[in-house]
Amino acid sequence: MSTGSRVPRFQWVPAALVGAAAAIAAEVALSLLLYGGPGLVRSLTAGLGVEGFAFAAGLWSAPEHGVDMVERVRRRWVLGLVAFLVAAIYGSAWTFMPLLGSGRGGQAAGLVIMAAAPLYAAGTVLGGMTAAAETDAGGRLSRPGAAAAAGAAVGFVLTGVLLPRAPMPGTMLVGCLVLLSVAGMVYGAVLSSRTEVVVLARRPSIHGEVCVHERRLDADGVAVVELLEGGVVCRWRHVDPGESMTPWDVAALRALMPSPESPWRVLHLGGGASAAHRTLVREHPLAEVDIAERSAAVIELGREYFGSELSLESMERGAVAVGNLDDLMQSVETTYDLLLVDLDSLLPVGGLRGLSRVSLWRAVDALAPTGVAVFGPGPLEVVPDRLEGWRREVFVAGRSSMTVFSQAPLPEGVTAHLTRSAAS
Repeated sequence: MSTGSRVPRFQWVPAALVGAAAAIAAEVALSLLLYGGPGLVRSLTAGLGVEGFAFAAGLWSAPEHGVDMVERVRRRWVLGLVAFLVAAIYGSAWTFMPLLGSGRGGQAAGLVIMAAAPLYAAGTVLGGMTAAAETDAGGRLSRPGAAAAAGAAVGFVLTGVLLPRAPMPGTMLVGCLVLLSVAGMVYGAVLSSRTEVVVLARRPSIHGEVCVHERRLDADGVAVVELLEGGVVCRWRHVDPGESMTPWDVAALRALMPSPESPWRVLHLGGGASAAHRTLVREHPLAEVDIAERSAAVIELGREYFGSELSLESMERGAVAVGNLDDLMQSVETTYDLLLVDLDSLLPVGGLRGLSRVSLWRAVDALAPTGVAVFGPGPLEVVPDRLEGWRREVFVAGRSSMTVFSQAPLPEGVTAHLTRSAAS
């Protein structure tokens, strides 16, 4: 399931504005401190040292990955606005109350309020932006370092040009507050393009870890739950019930399902997380389904998060076999009316090519003369040679496509559930 969207065009702007604000605050603070007392080198060294350490401390405080990552980044923006607001007020008062800068205590207070606090706030904001970019599962957000450095350079130049002409140095800090406000509004839009992934469950498996993710992308209003095996998405569904779509295999069952009086038997390869069995039992009184799955973990998580209702124990009108699919196909002795092959579930083993030709032959040979083979979701890249000469049609159900093979014409009611694709 893709949740991609365009890369935010102006995502460099917030970092550049934060860098510019940090540079202006640093230079304004140094100017006030250096003008306020003797000792150029000593004051310069103390100012740069404190500013550097404060900025580093802010970067070090970047939030770790977690479900509340976005909220923690937003709190850092609020901290930045408060720090620069206090610095602007203090810097403006400095001009009218010279006693604030007199003595070592006043100099130290000014250094903390006008330099250390804003630089720390800028650092923690940039650290949060970096953490948000590094944990963006969609890879659309870039790290803010380069843009922040460029913004800082522009900030130094602007301060050098505007500070001598400013009515009082504190007005420059007010300008920093405006820059941060604009940056925060822009970054709010940028942050909506971040893909948030939360791991809901993990299970070990000999075929690679099986896990369930919840993937959200606010910019597109997308929220899906994904089942992954070995890092490959094998099944997904929408979180919002209003956005739910009928899975391809359920749509195929409903389209091909015979009358209630006719017995019907289905073989489902890779259906360990599918709701096909549940649908069949509820909607057809005589149907039976046998499911072949490679991993017991897929069955467990499919039951918990995809409503498959499958069990390794006895089930109503169905059975689940777990193991190597090639080995399971060797034991097939029953005749089936429908063969469902889940191509996504085979992706961890290389797709349909992960099954041997003998296994495919046995699965196709198990079909009755009027039987139907359905492969999905998505296009079938390689047609099994055992199906050459069969009728072949491609149908679309929702956003998924499936390839249907049959020796006899399909029932007329198929198109009531499925739409023929132009690829047919």
